[in-house]
Amino acid sequence: MGKIGQIILILGAVFALLRGSEAARTKVVFWTWNRHDMEVKERLFKKFEQEHPDIEVEMVIHADRYQDMLKLAWDAGTPPDVFQIQDNTLVVQQVEAGWLMPLDPWITPELKSRYMPGIFRDHVSVIEGHIYGIPSSIFTAKLFYNKTLFKRAGLDPELPPKTWGELRDYAKKITKAGKGKFYGFVIGAKDPWVYTMNVEWMAMVAGGTGFNYRTGRFQYNSEPFKKALRLIINLRQDGSLLPGLNSMDDDRARLAFCGNRAAMIIGGSWNPGVFIDQFHSDVDFGVADLPVPDEGRKGLAPATLSSQWGISSVTKHPQKAWKVVSYVASKEWMTEMVRAGKYLATIPSVNVPENLRTKGMKECADLTYHKFYPPRPLEMLRLEGPDFNNVCAGIVNGQLEMNPALADLDRRLNKALQRAIDEGRIRLEEFIVPDFDPMKK
Repeated sequence: MGKIGQIILILGAVFALLRGSEAARTKVVFWTWNRHDMEVKERLFKKFEQEHPDIEVEMVIHADRYQDMLKLAWDAGTPPDVFQIQDNTLVVQQVEAGWLMPLDPWITPELKSRYMPGIFRDHVSVIEGHIYGIPSSIFTAKLFYNKTLFKRAGLDPELPPKTWGELRDYAKKITKAGKGKFYGFVIGAKDPWVYTMNVEWMAMVAGGTGFNYRTGRFQYNSEPFKKALRLIINLRQDGSLLPGLNSMDDDRARLAFCGNRAAMIIGGSWNPGVFIDQFHSDVDFGVADLPVPDEGRKGLAPATLSSQWGISSVTKHPQKAWKVVSYVASKEWMTEMVRAGKYLATIPSVNVPENLRTKGMKECADLTYHKFYPPRPLEMLRLEGPDFNNVCAGIVNGQLEMNPALADLDRRLNKALQRAIDEGRIRLEEFIVPDFDPMKK
């Protein structure tokens, strides 16, 4: 055999080996709705694949309409192997629909001990005693303020507003100094979900909760929520809101903040990573706890599980899917995410000063005035008509009158709740907290 023949044989053997290697690899399809940490995820998954040559992770990001896309995938019979699951009681619906596989075979006492106490919560990641999701991150609710614009308005850049009255006053002064070039506050309400941040979170520091944990009734038609809505309405009437409330989404609102066009914005502890890495901004920002009503604090801001991961009940590769889940819920993964300023970890030993090195993350990690609120049955309801966020949008835009709109929302929610109880889908006693106090952790 000549040299050419030998080369052909060698190349054939190499290609055969490569094909065999590819055939031996298992593709694990991984779905998430988070785009802001994509670069970190890609880097970490590349390392994972090097350490696990038999697994290929295909990451799919659906930042918009994630839940709808997930349902379409299930309806088409092509669900992902591993996917980010809701951080609320919607997980019950996914379990009832048969989407999720119990993770009990892999959950050991040693593994559970790594996480914050009580992180595996009923109705959130645990359903009827079975664990369906591993939470990897939490977020806190904060006020972000632009120090440059504070200085231009003659305000101390180290003294953010502590009360709603101060927030309104500061916003007026900054807007006046801006003369149309910059404004005191920004909300990007093209997607009404931002009213959760700008109304519900603010109502919570005023002692309000949409669901009354003592009585088991919805109560949005209450003073804390009305006061929070009036604050936004007043900011708008003062001319202190950056124009374009309903044409900007939250990304564009944050870009305006980073571009020195707005001085204050409410958001979660994911924002520092967005400002610095996603937007590549050098904005000089500060982070503060949410301002409280002028009469004082009556409740704590929410700390919430923001990411948890589950395995599809129909995956053909449960063991390899578990390897992916255990990796995204590992200390190694969380450490890189926290260092990049993407979130706070559910493993307490990760949230240490040497990891909280992204600007603003140390302040975001301060849980002094935060609490994990008990789960509520809201997401388990089949509500007829507009939900809370869309009702807020209607009120702020002057399309709905506040008192009757909130009263109607409560009526519809409580009707849907009673229907769910009658159908046996909800056991109300599981959501009752007789000694609930919004000021106690």
